[in-house]
Amino acid sequence: MKKRYDHINSDKNLYKNPVHRRTQIRITALRLLAVILLICILLVIYRNIRLRKENSRISALEEGYYSEEELYALVENAEGEGRNEILSDIKGGLESGTPVSGILRSLFSDQILIARDGRYYFVPIDKNLRANSFADKDFEKNDKGILTYTGSREDVSGAKGIDVAKFQGDIDWEKAAADGVEFAFIRVGNRGTSQGAMSEDPNFAANIEGAHAAGIKVGVYYFSQAVDEEEAYEEALFTLEAVKGYDIELPLVIDIERPDTDSSRTSGLSKEELTDAALKFCHTVEEAGYKSMIYGNVETFTLMLDMTRLEDIEKWIAYYNLPQYFPYDFTYWQYSSTGHVDGIDTDVDLNICVK
Repeated sequence: MKKRYDHINSDKNLYKNPVHRRTQIRITALRLLAVILLICILLVIYRNIRLRKENSRISALEEGYYSEEELYALVENAEGEGRNEILSDIKGGLESGTPVSGILRSLFSDQILIARDGRYYFVPIDKNLRANSFADKDFEKNDKGILTYTGSREDVSGAKGIDVAKFQGDIDWEKAAADGVEFAFIRVGNRGTSQGAMSEDPNFAANIEGAHAAGIKVGVYYFSQAVDEEEAYEEALFTLEAVKGYDIELPLVIDIERPDTDSSRTSGLSKEELTDAALKFCHTVEEAGYKSMIYGNVETFTLMLDMTRLEDIEKWIAYYNLPQYFPYDFTYWQYSSTGHVDGIDTDVDLNICVK
């Protein structure tokens, strides 16, 4: 691309052509955007470097949000040598095609980076919690987008699975099984995000019966919007009632996700309140004789829930890139939301079991 740009700049006759003028304008705009991006990344990075050097300001690092004024002040006072070193790292990452978040994550390997609402949150990795023990090269995707375990551990299942709801429509479970699907998590129901009404997924019965008939192991999940322990208990009882009479080999799952809007009924809950609700659901289904599990993404398990209280609970992590970024122990990995499986006409979530 560089040679192409030099050719355009050196040939004055090309400027007579309006197509080439527009091309030059786009190139200039892209270069300007790249410069702005470098500056933004530099602002975030310098804030964290200075915080590491100043023990009295460690709490600010844990909060992870930095004002624009603070960042500019730090950049103005930064030493030239450190600036050049960081710029070199950033430039190399951008030139190699690494996303901005990926560059930041490589520079802060002892922290979990969350990009949310135009801000970056840095959460220190808790070394006291059970760690994700997989190496980056332990998983690979084939040409069909199916994730496989390629490591040497004999205790890793590597089973292929999916999770489904009404959005997948009518499923031919025999075809899904023939395509290698060994397990499925089926949505049992959900609570509304505004009024909090509870309802069963209209395809739940057909899905669980079809999966069983095809020899596929089954677990279920409930999309939670519980605002307290009482509502979480209601969701657990709803789930337990729905699975009566079915052979459930896999966990009953509470699905906790970030609200889509600030008006969602759970948007103002604290980390403690959400954790209380999640544990209430899990303990209730465990007391009924089932396994429990929590579904969420990296943001769920770092900003929304207190991981120090969830060591005894299995985790189902949603993360769509390689290598896996979640630093803690997990049982299932949802690695795609746009998978394709025989017998399903729509995109479907793909999962792998690692235990």
